[in-house]
Amino acid sequence: MKKTPGKDPAFRLTPQRAGILRFLDGNKSHPSAEDIYARLRRKFPGMSFATVYNTLQSLLALGGLTEVKIDGARARFDPDTKPHSHLMCVSCGAIADLPAPRGLRPAGAPSGFKVLRCNVEFYGVCRACAPAAKKEKTSCQKKKRK
Repeated sequence: MKKTPGKDPAFRLTPQRAGILRFLDGNKSHPSAEDIYARLRRKFPGMSFATVYNTLQSLLALGGLTEVKIDGARARFDPDTKPHSHLMCVSCGAIADLPAPRGLRPAGAPSGFKVLRCNVEFYGVCRACAPAAKKEKTSCQKKKRK
């Protein structure tokens, strides 16, 4: 993650928040708040979903996390705050990172327009789902979506 929220005085580092930070560190799966809660609730039985949600909101505000809005069903989160794009499998819901193109300037942009950031999303079918794309979802694909 970009910043170390634990060193920010406004971000009180509790054991639950430390667990969330450890889970997110280097995580490429673009988890939702529900994914994080499901994964950590056994380790922290007293942790509420609100703790996960509020921690994610704090990390967003501190710039240590970005919200990926590619999945219309739920917000997903990315600890990689460097500019990049995403692609999502419409069958299993997996999200992957793509490097950001350099020097991107929108065609037809007015003279003097400075691009600050760009969000490009791609939707398709991943290699694992491609053979089954025309068939009914397999149990493996159903598990990945949860």
